[in-house]
Amino acid sequence: MNNTTNIIRYIRGLIKDTLNTNGRKVYVYGTDNNFLLPEPFVSSSSIQVYQNGTLLNTQDWSYSSTTNKVTINFISTGYSLTNGDIIEIKFSYYASYSDTELINYIESTLLYFTQKRYKKLFYMDSNDIIVTYNGENPTKSEEYIIALISAINIDPQNVAIKSKACSMSAVESKSKSEQIDAVFSNWLKSTGIIEFVEDEYYDF
Repeated sequence: MNNTTNIIRYIRGLIKDTLNTNGRKVYVYGTDNNFLLPEPFVSSSSIQVYQNGTLLNTQDWSYSSTTNKVTINFISTGYSLTNGDIIEIKFSYYASYSDTELINYIESTLLYFTQKRYKKLFYMDSNDIIVTYNGENPTKSEEYIIALISAINIDPQNVAIKSKACSMSAVESKSKSEQIDAVFSNWLKSTGIIEFVEDEYYDF
């Protein structure tokens, strides 16, 4: 699991956009082999497609995150779709944000570290992995603070966390930039250590 995947997971916990695993849609096939999913932010790896109760091989269908459609094109089995077939698609999804949107927020957060002249110059490579120009890639603590600042950027009035090292929460009277400055300063004073260790240390 790369560091961006970790950070996205932390952000989703902070903004309460956790994975819903109960996605399900049933269709009756007519002539169109494209099936639009009802939820916009689907986890593609979670999709399962059934034809008349039989689970299809993943080679027999494809999913486009651009159109949010599953397309059935039998390749491995040589089966075909028949008028009246019952197509059931099960999937997991997020309610509010796609991974791509969260990656964009993370990239914006990396610019904040540059503005603050942080000792490491972070950037996102072509594989959407966070690295640095000097080879000192993000520590776990830096992943946490990147996630926290990103979460405040997304929802500045709804972020709070308690950890063994520090306690940070959104303050309604402060602007987004003031909150970010406060948590960043807090983090530096705690020698850059934040530990998201157990569920009881979260205060959402």
